[in-house]
Amino acid sequence: MILRRVIDHVKKQQWTAVFLDFIIVVVGVFIGIQVSNWNAARADRAQLDQQLTSLRIELEENKKHFSAFRAALLEQMDDVNALRSAFKSDTPSISSDEVDARFLNIQRIKLFSPDLTALNELAETGGLRRLSGSEIRGAIGDWQREVDNVDRNYADALRQRDNVLNPFMMTSMAYGPLLEQSYIVGESTSKSKFHNDVAALAASREVDNQLAYRYGITGSTVYALDALDRETTRLIEMLIQREAER
Repeated sequence: MILRRVIDHVKKQQWTAVFLDFIIVVVGVFIGIQVSNWNAARADRAQLDQQLTSLRIELEENKKHFSAFRAALLEQMDDVNALRSAFKSDTPSISSDEVDARFLNIQRIKLFSPDLTALNELAETGGLRRLSGSEIRGAIGDWQREVDNVDRNYADALRQRDNVLNPFMMTSMAYGPLLEQSYIVGESTSKSKFHNDVAALAASREVDNQLAYRYGITGSTVYALDALDRETTRLIEMLIQREAER
């Protein structure tokens, strides 16, 4: 319709009308582009809001995982302390079954695997870039660094278990009795003809070294985990505040 009108005005050499038609077209195109940009920006904001809400929920679930992981580590540290305390005596007042059960638990490595689904989605869709320069973006970076720190401690503990503790237990202890204390296969496994001599373990400096090192590396992981938990709480609080201000 506008095109026919422009052609008609040109034929009649009505240049003022042609100019006005041109202005109308330009303004219309400009408004259309602006509306499209506004709609896209609004959609981006809505997507970012939804993703940050998902991130908050994910972090709240991760806090539960961190708490369970920390509890398992503290239980292992308690086992180490119990063994070292008992072994201080020349006549340890601890049964071989208890020694076996505590050593078995010390050997375990509970899986540390925080859920990063929402965070990865935020990164892959450009959400982190849109948050650039904000306090939340800085807090996310701090949180990621603390996760990496726990990961490093977790990897160190796993290597020490696999490369140092396990070989020691395989050569210097009877592992069969430990397996009998397992809640998974303890009732079904055959009884071992070997047993662990509590007095001999108590007199061994190498045993004490293994236990002391295990305590230290586990405590280091707990320390890193506590820092991660603080950053998780801080980030959750910031996300809750952002949701309240929307």
